[in-house]
Amino acid sequence: MASRPTPGARLLSTSARVHPSYLPYLHNASRGQGMKWIPPIVALVGVGYGVTAYRDAQVDKHLAMSVAAEQAEAERRRRESLLADAYGDRSSLEGLEQAMKVYEAQGRGE
Repeated sequence: MASRPTPGARLLSTSARVHPSYLPYLHNASRGQGMKWIPPIVALVGVGYGVTAYRDAQVDKHLAMSVAAEQAEAERRRRESLLADAYGDRSSLEGLEQAMKVYEAQGRGE
């Protein structure tokens, strides 16, 4: 008596294709070796750009702060020069007499 296959069961066949042992590896080789390096290269370029942009921003910030410090120093020197001119620098007797005159004139005006 011949047994019937049950529905859903697979038939065993000896005519199955047998591939050479190297054939499954050829499928992966056809993708291209350069394709697997693209995401890391893009990530590296992105990180490099981010670091460069951050460094440039820090350099610009530092330069702006140094320019502001130079301007503040120039303003301080200008004010000191004005005070020295108004009150004398006390290096000579004439300068001291001139400073006393300016000081007395300011005191009387108040």
